[in-house]
Amino acid sequence: MRRPVTLVVRAVLVAAVTVASGGLLALAWRGLGGASVGFAIAVVWLPMTWLGTVSHVVPFRLPATVHALRGWERDGRAYERLGVAAVKRALRRGPVTWFNPGLRLPPEPTAAGVAALERRMCTAEASHGVLLVLTLGVVGHAAARGWWLAAALTLGLDVLINGYPVMLQRYNRARLRARFGAAG
Repeated sequence: MRRPVTLVVRAVLVAAVTVASGGLLALAWRGLGGASVGFAIAVVWLPMTWLGTVSHVVPFRLPATVHALRGWERDGRAYERLGVAAVKRALRRGPVTWFNPGLRLPPEPTAAGVAALERRMCTAEASHGVLLVLTLGVVGHAAARGWWLAAALTLGLDVLINGYPVMLQRYNRARLRARFGAAG
């Protein structure tokens, strides 16, 4: 039987992951420079892995109004036009699948299992959505300094690593609701 993780263990884990990620990001800034390709990769990847790890320990969601699916999202066509279905197919294989194994339909799709899956999808959406917006500050800083390549690369990576996962979770939640109805 699995023992529950205590609040102290959670706090220590969150603190350790935060210090490690912050340290690696500072090393990337000092060692590679803010205008470098390497820093553009680090400034998108490290916070994503940090918040992804933290969200497994302390799941969070944005307000329900943010997570609410809009009418134009429900049939999925808008997201399919943006290539989300192709991204979904690509993400079903390889090492990327290791990052969030809980984002799969349960073997027995009971109402409780589907509701739990939708909550995990909202947590993933929230994590990537927050990082998508925060990283725009780094893009703006790079553009203001005239580091155009770094700004463009950071923006492109931000859309790929954070924007597409947000769209994918919304697309998947719409499909989940179409198949199983509204979750709790």
